[in-house]
Amino acid sequence: MRFTPFALLVLAATPSFGFFIQPGHRRGAAGAPATAAKAPVPAPKPVAPAPLDAPSKLQPRAPQASKRMGQRRRSKKSDILVKKDYSSFLCPGGAVACPVPAEGFPAGPDGVALPEYATKLDAQLSSLGDWFKVGFECLELDSELNQCGGCLALGQGQDCSTIANTRATGCEKGVCTVFSCMPGYTVSGDKRECVRASDAGGQAVFQQRR
Repeated sequence: MRFTPFALLVLAATPSFGFFIQPGHRRGAAGAPATAAKAPVPAPKPVAPAPLDAPSKLQPRAPQASKRMGQRRRSKKSDILVKKDYSSFLCPGGAVACPVPAEGFPAGPDGVALPEYATKLDAQLSSLGDWFKVGFECLELDSELNQCGGCLALGQGQDCSTIANTRATGCEKGVCTVFSCMPGYTVSGDKRECVRASDAGGQAVFQQRR
């Protein structure tokens, strides 16, 4: 049986031959049925924020001074009141710096400066530069004969050479010691001075009776 091109077209459109393509059944390139379109994803619903806790009511408090600041101020004030001692810093070893007093400075019979002069001179020695301005000398006050036990210009110590009626004196451990006396005098029991021989005999008898 021969079919003309027009007859083939009619047969293709006839359901009995199975060539009729129903609507909605499209085939893909590989012959598999096309997938259906995906349903739209619903948008997320907005979530209401959780209610915040009400802030606690602050209790008023009276202002108070900081204890730490008070401690700093007190320590700073105490540092100002303390005067730095440069006497041992200026001299090496165990020596101590003593200021050189002005010539003819007011002093007592033992060579120690009077309190008014000593206080005035000490007030002038507030810094290291003041010591160089006034002048100083390094002395070992434990054995210095003329300034035994302290600086005379500052109202301290003693000049062992000024002890009356002495022939030989010395400075031992910062204290004047009398070794011998002029004729008619003898060394006292504590070796601090020379006393008359008669007085010394009376003192010896008194000590024996005690």
